[in-house]
Amino acid sequence: MTARASVLLFSLLLAARADTLILKDGTRVTGRWWSIDASQVHFLVNNQLLHYPRPDVSAVTFGDATLPAPPAPSTPPPAPSTPPPATPAQPPASAAQPARAPTLARSSAGPPAQPPTLTRPSGSAPPSAPSRGVSQPEEIGMVYFWNGRDLTPLESNQAVERRSGSTQYWEMPAPQSRVRLKEASSLVFVVRLPKGVNPDGYSLFPLSTVNGSRQTRSQPGRRGGLVTWPFKIEINNESGYMTYAFTVRDLPTGEYSFSPSSSNDAYCFGVDPSAPGQ
Repeated sequence: MTARASVLLFSLLLAARADTLILKDGTRVTGRWWSIDASQVHFLVNNQLLHYPRPDVSAVTFGDATLPAPPAPSTPPPAPSTPPPATPAQPPASAAQPARAPTLARSSAGPPAQPPTLTRPSGSAPPSAPSRGVSQPEEIGMVYFWNGRDLTPLESNQAVERRSGSTQYWEMPAPQSRVRLKEASSLVFVVRLPKGVNPDGYSLFPLSTVNGSRQTRSQPGRRGGLVTWPFKIEINNESGYMTYAFTVRDLPTGEYSFSPSSSNDAYCFGVDPSAPGQ
């Protein structure tokens, strides 16, 4: 566009006698048109090439012809075809549903507002389901105990792999966990994982206290096998995450640890005898 304008202007220049540069403040400069670029108009006055900012130029007269003022260099004038700013904010009714669904985009921003809906198996003494505003798992992958009202994070540890002859086991410091639970017919634990991560990778390991530390137990007659305790997994969809409830039935007193197969992370707790009559 600039090249075509220059050719046109030079063609006019050949036929012109004296050119006049008209500035926006009303000043008129008589001389000879020279050239124009993105930011300046170049005008020859008394054999001296002068430079004028394009926004300051109102018009250029080539003899009897008048050239409209060049456009401002910074930003183009608003085009009539450009939709008004309010238009994108008012989508048609058919597009309203997907445009107003930010739920899935909230996964990296933190826990969603809706708490998980957890259920206990029949036969246990079920607490009332958590209501809106109940605490949510704050750390992805960590296991929490749910007492029917709120969530308590289990003791987070790093299990260390050990060997004793041909026996392999994992060890955690201290003889007992600082997280103590009362013995009950069922205990419910909660973990939140990104979608695509399988909760079946978590195992519940009974621990033995040996020489002031806690150790996993080896399965008799199975080399490399570890004793685990079964639990039921219930799935609750969340925005960008999956929340799982691990329901453990008839867990005896002792020390325990949940651990995922993908790491040595250990989430420990202990079960103490319940008070008489409970």
